[in-house]
Amino acid sequence: MADVLEVLPPRWRQDRMLLGDRHRWTDVDVLGDDEAVLLVVGGPDRPSLLGRGDPEHVDRLVGEADLGPARWMSVPRGSRPHAATLAGLGLVPFSTWDWLSTDVMPPTVPGEDAVRALDLDRDADAIRACLHEANPDTSADPAAPGELAWWGVHVDGVLGGVVGVSERGGAGDAPSWHVHGLGVLPRLRGSGAGTALTAAAVRAGLRYGASWVSLGMYAQNDGARRIYRRLGFRTDAELTSFSPTGTRRPPA
Repeated sequence: MADVLEVLPPRWRQDRMLLGDRHRWTDVDVLGDDEAVLLVVGGPDRPSLLGRGDPEHVDRLVGEADLGPARWMSVPRGSRPHAATLAGLGLVPFSTWDWLSTDVMPPTVPGEDAVRALDLDRDADAIRACLHEANPDTSADPAAPGELAWWGVHVDGVLGGVVGVSERGGAGDAPSWHVHGLGVLPRLRGSGAGTALTAAAVRAGLRYGASWVSLGMYAQNDGARRIYRRLGFRTDAELTSFSPTGTRRPPA
């Protein structure tokens, strides 16, 4: 399949979120223009939908796409898809979240010297055990395709916090890194472990040559937002997601 950049309207060819995800799409239709764009990913049978740009324009694109049941949909915050449109897609509200990125080396933070690289094979079960308690809603897994690295902090010989990164697209032929699976055990929250893990992952990515490092966060998590701002992240997209009824986790 041709690179999606060839069919994106000009405004969106430098959008970090779309650049990052483009290599993950094996089948994509692009609707819209510079004002707003809707990507229909995965073909006509239960596609995933991603909208960027003006919310009202995105709503029109979704309504005019005339699609059947969908797997997932993320649209700009402020979009208000009609009830009939959502019913046809088989979707209900799931979450509001933000997509952030940085290309700035973060400041050194307290506790970063305690962060250690983990082995994706040898430490996989320990990572999953930590996530089960620290971040049970994450879709991240050390054995998933595209995983590059995981880091952790140990307390009394126990893995008390973890974070992972996967490789995504970047500017030109360069990659970007996407941070995910950040989790810190409840007894360590407020200790700065999450900040240290994130800083270590960002630093590793930029030293590696990543165009930027990105992550997603739930919109209501103001504490995490303050941390990410201190580490140099900017907000590239504010989104609302819709899922089939009963969905517990976002797609990986």
